Amino acid sequence: MLHNLPNLNELYFFVQIANAGSFTKAAERLGVTTSALSQNMRSLEKHLDVRLFNRTTRSISTTEAGEKLLAEIAPHFLAIADAVRHLDEIRDEPQGTIRINTSEIAANLIIYPKLQPFLLANPHIKVELVIDNRWVDIVAQGFDMGVRLGYAVFNDMIAVQISEPMKMVLVASPGYLKDKPLPKKINDLTNYHLIGSRFSSEHSQLEWEFMDKGQKVGFQPTPQFSINNDLRTQAALDGFGIAWLPEIRVHEELKNGNLVEILPQYAYTYDPFYIYYPNRKGNSKAFQMVVELLKFKK
Repeated sequence: MLHNLPNLNELYFFVQIANAGSFTKAAERLGVTTSALSQNMRSLEKHLDVRLFNRTTRSISTTEAGEKLLAEIAPHFLAIADAVRHLDEIRDEPQGTIRINTSEIAANLIIYPKLQPFLLANPHIKVELVIDNRWVDIVAQGFDMGVRLGYAVFNDMIAVQISEPMKMVLVASPGYLKDKPLPKKINDLTNYHLIGSRFSSEHSQLEWEFMDKGQKVGFQPTPQFSINNDLRTQAALDGFGIAWLPEIRVHEELKNGNLVEILPQYAYTYDPFYIYYPNRKGNSKAFQMVVELLKFKK
């Protein structure tokens, strides 16, 4: 009875010798010396306490025990070789699933518009976007990469910029502002209906941030209507009140006059969005293609 498993290298060498029918040919394939192979086979036979080869000066053949061992273990080494080849295919051809944790704004306005033509052109690549406006631990939750504003990315992550800096704007519809004086100062906002947001039910109302005389200042809204998704934009268009939104989201609405910017002199600009991930090494070709696709290019 064997108390310790044989050396796997010796078993692999045994399979190669048996298939080649020669120590010399097997040594050439493996890039080792014939004497090294002979030494390994003596060690393996000693460990198994059985002779595996019949040897003459001109040829070798497997013994009955050798034939039985070869039949049992050769398929496993072939399976290992197939698995390695499969990894080579994944590395060399763009395929696989990329899981991305991202905020709603980044998903809607930055990631999806780039992914749409890319995924149509690469049907073997799958992308799973999970929308989460809170910060999450992407490693612990099994994501390949995350997307957040630069200030929210940990220093130990690889970070790649995917957008311009994100300017925030106060907006309202012309209909809501009709017959109302425009706010002149940040605190004037308390006299208007506001559209707010929470990250989740566990969080308080999201504070609005502004730049006043070179200093960041906060304003805590008390909204009439609050929602934690993109319906804030629609609510502003529908005349519910004033919303604090990324300029990238309402650029067209401001341009065509469906929304009006309020207090532009106090607008605050955040860091750009970044994709971030924990390691540069060992990433699949599909992963590398998605990173390159999303990378911000001026």
